[in-house]
Amino acid sequence: MQLRHLEVFHAIMLTGTITAAAKLLNISQPAATRLLLRAEDQLGYKLFDRVRGRLLPTREGQVLHAESERIISGLDNLRKLSRNLGAATSGHLRIAAAPALCVDLIPLAITRFRQKHADVSFEVESRQYADLVRVVLNHEVDLGLGFDVQTHPGLDIQTLAPAQFYGIFPRSMENHLPAAVKLEWFRKHPFIGLRSDDPLGAAFSAAVKLSGVDLQPIVEVKTNQIALSLVSRGAGVAIVDQYTAAAHDPDLVVARPLSPRIDFSVQTLRAKHQPASVLARKFSATLALTEKTISGVLGPSEKAYRA
Repeated sequence: MQLRHLEVFHAIMLTGTITAAAKLLNISQPAATRLLLRAEDQLGYKLFDRVRGRLLPTREGQVLHAESERIISGLDNLRKLSRNLGAATSGHLRIAAAPALCVDLIPLAITRFRQKHADVSFEVESRQYADLVRVVLNHEVDLGLGFDVQTHPGLDIQTLAPAQFYGIFPRSMENHLPAAVKLEWFRKHPFIGLRSDDPLGAAFSAAVKLSGVDLQPIVEVKTNQIALSLVSRGAGVAIVDQYTAAAHDPDLVVARPLSPRIDFSVQTLRAKHQPASVLARKFSATLALTEKTISGVLGPSEKAYRA
């Protein structure tokens, strides 16, 4: 019994006539009749008896109906699921990202995405670089986000957006700051530095070496969020990614661009042998649009970021 035969059989069971079943299936009455006859011919027994203009199921038809309802219900669920997957209207997305991206970018992107796709749920975790690569390669997450990710044979790496470093300073220093701060300026103040054992720290260290400026930190930190916290409490000055800078408290911290600017990239990661889902691709598009919102809030004149 073919699937189309099963659909005609189920429609007749629901409506009681060939004409009504054909209308339900959006096919012609002769086409429905042919499908029913072919089904009965293949089975070798009748499925219906005609009684006063209606089709009543035979004993065999009654037995088949119980199983056909389960199959048709499963097909309906499959159709709904396939539509939802294509439209990305429901599902679950697991994300791992560099800590700085978990402060504003990802939360704001999720909020915007769920305004249109309320049935999509998320799982978000902050990961340092080595762990980020590992969970993506092991399929523990659907999407990873990081900074200047190193080429890896098992990773598909796509650039989400270009970005840059900013200087952050205690609010008390605001009146003494230029519009754009040179690296030499940081040597005059207690400097809080990012460790260079991940791509973002390495990118900054390489740029500093090229400039010929020797910055000796009084405190080395693993994440830019720690640097921001130290600066907000007056412990010193720091250079951080633009997403950390955009998330500062304007009552405690001032942000300024660097001169010359130091650039890096924000990238999405997925395992090469794990095709990106429609849901992941659509959320990546929302991330890119959200990133533009955040990246535009800092400039020569400090602007406080508001979601």
